[in-house]
Order: sequence, then C-alpha cells, then structure tokens
Amino acid sequence: MISIYQQHIQKLQQTFESALQENNFESVLIYSGHSGYGFRDDNAYPFKTNPHFKYWLPLTKQPESFVLVEVGKKPHLFLNQKLDYWHAQPQLPDGEWQQHFDLTIITNIADVKNAVKDKTKSLAYIGLPITQDLSLGAINPALLINQIEYNRAYKTEYEIECLRVANFMAAKAHVVAKDAFYAGKTELEIHQAYLESLNIRESGLPYNNIIAFNHNASVLHYDDYQTEQPQQRLSFLIDAGAEFNGYNADISRTYLNGTSEFQQMFDAYQVEYFDLLSEIEVNKAYFDFHDSAHRRISKLLSEFDIVKCDAQQAYEKGYSQLFFPCGVGHYIGTQVHDVGGHFANKQGELLTKDPRYPHLRLLRRMEKNTVFTVEPGIYFIDQLLDSVKDNTDFNWNRVEQFKPYGGFRLEDSIAMNQGNVENLSIDAFNKL
Repeated sequence: MISIYQQHIQKLQQTFESALQENNFESVLIYSGHSGYGFRDDNAYPFKTNPHFKYWLPLTKQPESFVLVEVGKKPHLFLNQKLDYWHAQPQLPDGEWQQHFDLTIITNIADVKNAVKDKTKSLAYIGLPITQDLSLGAINPALLINQIEYNRAYKTEYEIECLRVANFMAAKAHVVAKDAFYAGKTELEIHQAYLESLNIRESGLPYNNIIAFNHNASVLHYDDYQTEQPQQRLSFLIDAGAEFNGYNADISRTYLNGTSEFQQMFDAYQVEYFDLLSEIEVNKAYFDFHDSAHRRISKLLSEFDIVKCDAQQAYEKGYSQLFFPCGVGHYIGTQVHDVGGHFANKQGELLTKDPRYPHLRLLRRMEKNTVFTVEPGIYFIDQLLDSVKDNTDFNWNRVEQFKPYGGFRLEDSIAMNQGNVENLSIDAFNKL
C-alpha cells in the first residue's frame, strides 16, 4: 500500500516538474536556511527552516542543507554535517523519507556547487541568498515561486494528518494553560507550563505564544508576559500552537473569571462564532465569510449597547472594524500564515483587495483540500477607540466598563478535506 507520505512526495514531484517546465527550468535547489546574527554580534538567532524545504521533508533542524528537485529524477537531499566542534551536529532522523530521497552528506556549500555545476543554466534556487555569483542557479525566480506557492494551498492527506497531530499537541498544552490560569499562575508561569507540557524550548514554538490577562488581551500580538499578578484576574486570552513535522497548529481560546455582562457578551459571541462556522462550504468566497463575521460583530456591538445604533447602521458605518481590525483567518501549513492567499492564479496575479479590509490575508475561495483558520474577535483597543472618542454613536460608559477585560476570540483550523468540513482544533480537544 502506498503511504500518505509517498503520495505527498509523488504529488510534489508532479507539481514541481510542471512548474519547472512552464518556467523554463530543469531543476530547483531548495536551501534549508541558516541562522542570522544581530548587528556586530556573534550570538546567532534561533534557526528557522525554509518552508519550501520542509514542504518536502519532515526535517526542521538541518541548517545549510539542500533539496535538489529535477525533472524525471528522484529528489536528492544534500545534508550538511560540517566539521564543527563548537556545536552539536544535527542527527540524521529515521523515517520513511529516506526511501524517497537520494542522500549525500556534505561538509560545506562547495560540495553542492560542485554537484550542480553542470546544471546552473537551467537551475533555480529557492531560499535565503548565500551567493550572488549565480553558481547555484537563478535566485528566487518570482514566477516559479508564485506557481509553487499558489499550489501550496492545496494540502495532501499527509499534510492534513501532520496538521491533525500538531493540533492535538497544541490542544493538550492549551488545557494545561487553562488549568494554570484557574490555579492562579502568572502570565509567564502559564507560558512556561505550556512549554513544559510540549517538552520544548521557546524556539520550538511556531510563533510567540499570546498569554494575555485582562486589558493585555486587546494587544493583538501580545507576548510581554507579566511576572506578577494583576489586582484582578478578569480574563485570559491564549493564542498558542505547536509544530509537527514542520506543520503548525494555531489555536485561540478565551476564559473569564466569574459572571458579568462581559461574560454574557462572550456567550453571545460564541453562538455567533459557531453559526459562522456553519457557513463554511466549498466555493464560498473567503472575503464573504470575513464580511459575515463583521455583520455578526456589528450585531453584538448593538445588542450589548456598545454602539447606540442598530446592527445594520453599525456595519455600514464600519464600527465593527474598530473592534475587529484584523482578518478573520488565513491559510495554515508549513507556515502559520501560509502563503498564496492573495493569488488569483498560479501565475501570481493578485486578487483585488477591498479597502475596507486591508489586513485580510485570504481572498481566495474555500476550495477542496485547503486548510485555513477562523478567528473573529472583539477587542477594546485604546488606539482605535481614541480615534473616535468624540463620536456620540458610542456608549462610552459601556466601553469603559468592558475595557479592563481587553477582548476575546476563539480560533480553529478548518480542513476542507475532499470538500468535507473538518475542524482540526475542536476535534483535537474532543480526543483528549
């Protein structure tokens, strides 16, 4: 029986061969990447693998390595094991991948240059530039990359399975974080508990965890973990993920302490959230889905007396954008914010952005075998609210009442698995 990983490699080989031929290349060399350094500093930043490299291989700790993909040939891995007694060398991990790649151990980039020296006229190179003399091929040709990244939206069963595992890992850690919040831990202690539950260091996260109490939840990418308790622990927003074989989970949850009118609004939001999820279907425009989220948030703003006008007026006047300024979601895969969401076709022509929603990362339709997140929220952001502080359509007493809670959101990853709607995040929690 052909494994799902073998099917994945076969699909990638077909996709890459087609892209290479259409762009007049015969092969592509994909660089895993290397660590960068701060200005006048020899202390390296944590290494992050090129997403195009881990698209082929479940290897995320192999810097300065290469995959060579050629038309009609088995892909070739050049794995760097340089002579360096200062650092531990990455070990060659076991796995099925070894059956599907030719393997050459290298000690420096010159070995790769020598291996491809007769191919450079028809060779493309994808990754961080490491040479400008074109000895490794045409550097990051835009049309080739556009075609590959357009197709990266369509996930194989192997990719969806990796995303399932990543979501299960993240869900377990989320439960640990939730328990730590209700046990009275600080933001930093909850973050540390999350890492401990995954048995990783901070650099092993797909993105910086958001561990936010109270008004900190209004900071969309908050990661300034406090070490002391606030006077009141009103709310806890967590946005945190996990990585498996280079594929990422991205889950958000919100928890509140005690009962309040803010809790009533959060309860009503959850009804709207799951109603929004019920709109998901093949061929639906993700832009329309995002717009529906704004209509639902406008309804909540009116129902809970945050604005004095009705829901339709709040929507038409754009008030929901003050409380929900970001996009309702994005593609997810080897990158948390996966690529290709603005492409109209494989040539890389861009879909037209609507000026109302400049931060929406996904404009394509909900297609079979794509995976995207859904994360509408309501946030009381000082900077945005200050911009309309003289507007009498707002109930400023209510705004001041809710500001200390910061805001809330839920976030799940949705796989359109053969067209069937699969909530990877909720399914992961249900398996615990």
